[in-house]
Amino acid sequence: MAHSKLKLFVDFDGTVTEKDVGDGIFSNFMRKNPADEHLHERLIEEWKAGRISSQECLTEECANMIVTEEEFQVELDAYTLTPGFPETAEYCVANKIPIMILSDGLDYYIEYLLGKYGLGHIPFLSNHMYFENGGVEIEFPHIGKGCGRCGNCKRSHIKALTGDGDRIIYAGDGYSDRFAIKDSDIVFARSDLAEYCSENDHEFLPYKDFYSILTYLENVE
Repeated sequence: MAHSKLKLFVDFDGTVTEKDVGDGIFSNFMRKNPADEHLHERLIEEWKAGRISSQECLTEECANMIVTEEEFQVELDAYTLTPGFPETAEYCVANKIPIMILSDGLDYYIEYLLGKYGLGHIPFLSNHMYFENGGVEIEFPHIGKGCGRCGNCKRSHIKALTGDGDRIIYAGDGYSDRFAIKDSDIVFARSDLAEYCSENDHEFLPYKDFYSILTYLENVE
């Protein structure tokens, strides 16, 4: 049965994947600076506190990474998808429910991991990363579409991709999702996003894996 009005948007790091890929690669590959040994952790704290944007955070992190593409891919092979996501994605495709990954992370690892698990056909929007001179460079093709707090404004994409009568479902786990849920009808949240929703009286459904989201999709009218 086709659910023509349902649209599913999902975060990637810590949502589609069990662990946060961006956090892992920056923790492993950022050069150790004797003057600031905890640069990655400090940048994340500054971002969560709202003192810097995610664009500023990511730009600084990428500028301090030293890694080859081969090393990068070896690291990515350690990451797994959250149970139930492949089945949920395929259910959406089979039942003509639009599904879109919205990420304030990096396209390289999203494309790599989706391809590895046979899900390269699932569309996504994110920031752009490429290898150059023994490190990585980053670009923000969607910058300027939101308030400036995020490199890739998920809320702006949801607004652009939905219309009157659409029932918007969003699944996420982190701080970059807190704006996206403002335009969502049903929110599945865990980790930092669940904490944010609880603290701000925003209604949400807790989830451990995507099987609960799949069950919801199968039973929604």
